[in-house]
Amino acid sequence: MKKYKRTTLAATFKYLSVASMITAAASGRTQSLDQRSSTEAIGERFQDFLVRVNGTASATTKKRIVQEYVSKVTTYGRAVVEDSVVYFLFQGKAKRVAVPSDLNGWDPAADSMRKMPGTDLFYLATTVDRDARFEYKLVVDSTWILDPFNKQQAFGGYGPNSEVWMPGYVPPKEIEFRKNILHGSIDTLSVKSMLLGRTHFVFVYRPPGYETSRQQLPSIYVTDGGEYLSLALMNNVLDNLIAEKRIRPVIGIFVDPRTDIRDAQTSMRMHDYALSDTFVNFLITELRPLLSKRYRLLEDATNTAIMGASLGGLIATYAAATRPDVFGLCAAQSPSYWWKDEAVIKLLADSRKMPIKFYIDTGTIRDAQEHARKMKKVLEEKGYDFSYGEYPESHNWVNWRSRLGDILVYFWGKK
Repeated sequence: MKKYKRTTLAATFKYLSVASMITAAASGRTQSLDQRSSTEAIGERFQDFLVRVNGTASATTKKRIVQEYVSKVTTYGRAVVEDSVVYFLFQGKAKRVAVPSDLNGWDPAADSMRKMPGTDLFYLATTVDRDARFEYKLVVDSTWILDPFNKQQAFGGYGPNSEVWMPGYVPPKEIEFRKNILHGSIDTLSVKSMLLGRTHFVFVYRPPGYETSRQQLPSIYVTDGGEYLSLALMNNVLDNLIAEKRIRPVIGIFVDPRTDIRDAQTSMRMHDYALSDTFVNFLITELRPLLSKRYRLLEDATNTAIMGASLGGLIATYAAATRPDVFGLCAAQSPSYWWKDEAVIKLLADSRKMPIKFYIDTGTIRDAQEHARKMKKVLEEKGYDFSYGEYPESHNWVNWRSRLGDILVYFWGKK
């Protein structure tokens, strides 16, 4: 195996550009949102507005009422939410307007809006859990668009979606970039694997003060590493929890599945994360020895974690279950435990209890709840030490990043 390249100012500027691209989101994703309720901002409940529109026969008056209401909604810049009901709106010429979302499995044939008689305003009322957060788009005839009335957006692997925070939803503070604290640094490595037969980026987070300390530190291997940095803002979470002394300093090892970080089509996650022993061996026999020479890693399994989301959660669980001598801590977010006829669930069920501490979370909106619960039952029956959580969100990065603080504190929280 060839040695990896470490970024330097002189030699590999393209890798520095990659690191900048990956972490640019850390300081630029905070949205300035109107904290008032929609009723406070608009000055009227939607049903009262609807009664006013339907109560007049004058086309001119209807147009005026609609335009006044729409102007207030536009200024508010968020979805109209009243108690547990979301009102989706669209104004314009269209034969059909629908709302594909987390709630309906992104089905463009579901949840069509109604058009207010005598107006160009379409609307749809949907009841949602008061603690939920979800994402959606509009389909106007055959065109997918972001909601023009809603400035609030969530960013995922396929770009931005419009987003709704229900009244009981509490956004995580740990993801925010804070200027007034010390920040860790990120090394960008290009690692060529003989086992995989290709080269991948690995981003290594070094906590603040690492350079001036001789202390060995725990580590966490993170699958889908680039997205856990750019979309889940995990470096912010590490910085903030360390600054608050809620966790001990940790080295983050972000392993990216793409051979070209700028091209999603080069991702090998569908191969590597599908219970691949070759990928697990790459982590343990190729990557880990190189990192151990370069960084001060605690080598014992009780200080070595692996984590991931979806298929990344599947391979993280598989890696821990097959090599508990290496990975004694495992976190799986919305894990794809259904894969290969629930093979990983059966593996844990049919094995003796191993020295692994597990963390599992899942959304409850069309997410991995069914199979996560099956794994939870197995862990309970085997007597594992584990944390389990369900949240009214869906299968996406904003959900997963909201739990990063819980994962890190569970593994390395200061008591």
